[in-house]
Amino acid sequence: MANEIISYLDMCQRERASLQRGMNFSLGGTHSVILMSLRPNAPYRDHVEDEGSVLIYEGHDAPKTKVTPNPKAIDQPIDTPGGTATQNGLFFSAAQSFKTGKRLPEKVRVYEKLRSGIWSYNGIFHLIDAWQEHDGERK
Repeated sequence: MANEIISYLDMCQRERASLQRGMNFSLGGTHSVILMSLRPNAPYRDHVEDEGSVLIYEGHDAPKTKVTPNPKAIDQPIDTPGGTATQNGLFFSAAQSFKTGKRLPEKVRVYEKLRSGIWSYNGIFHLIDAWQEHDGERK
């Protein structure tokens, strides 16, 4: 049920997954999950439009490593260094495949972090578009 307040543990049990990352493509082959935050101190600029019917999700940064100490300074990756798709790449590819008529839109369950351990289930969205944009510093 949309707008349901749920604990982190209950959310993970519902999804049958330990949800540690914001983007989780094709869980169990039936749907994907996005964890988002609209709080003022959130590290990403996720937002909703059209009275909550459209979700704009920023995507994943590259992992923080010795080589990449500040992931916010580089483009968000579509592929891993080994050439496999990142979560960004999987979601992007699914959206492009929908747009070209090769597949139905991916169903995406969206949970919004309200505060530590407390989430709101915001319902199911359909992944129908994805794009890269430049924010003045990176894609």
